[in-house]
Amino acid sequence: MRKEYKSKRNKNILFAQETARTIKILTGVDVFQNSQKKDVIESRSLLVYVLRSVENMTYETISEFFNLNGKEYHYSTALHAYKNYEMYCKYNKNLDKYFEQIVNKSDSDNAKKLVAKSIIDNSGVEVAELFTYMMNK
Repeated sequence: MRKEYKSKRNKNILFAQETARTIKILTGVDVFQNSQKKDVIESRSLLVYVLRSVENMTYETISEFFNLNGKEYHYSTALHAYKNYEMYCKYNKNLDKYFEQIVNKSDSDNAKKLVAKSIIDNSGVEVAELFTYMMNK
């Protein structure tokens, strides 16, 4: 059991590192810098949201990841960033686009579910019903 936990944790950390690099490429922002600038806060929130919703990482694990990368980050800060992500999206439309790009690159089961949900949410009723029917088969 301990081996499985360690393996999943290592997989999560690798995914988190790759996602942080992708966010830096997309936004030009290093999420580990000590800054309270709006673009840095929004990018950190994006990272936390991806890690939580795609990889189901705990806030504690997300906090550890930031700390390992030199950014002092408490689990309650991760929770705050996650809860505020949708508000940040209202003012920065690019965040949703970045989220979609990251999710589309991921091969995790949760990422596939998020892509499917996005297709359903953005399509007509007929397509949504067909898609739902196919997923239940």
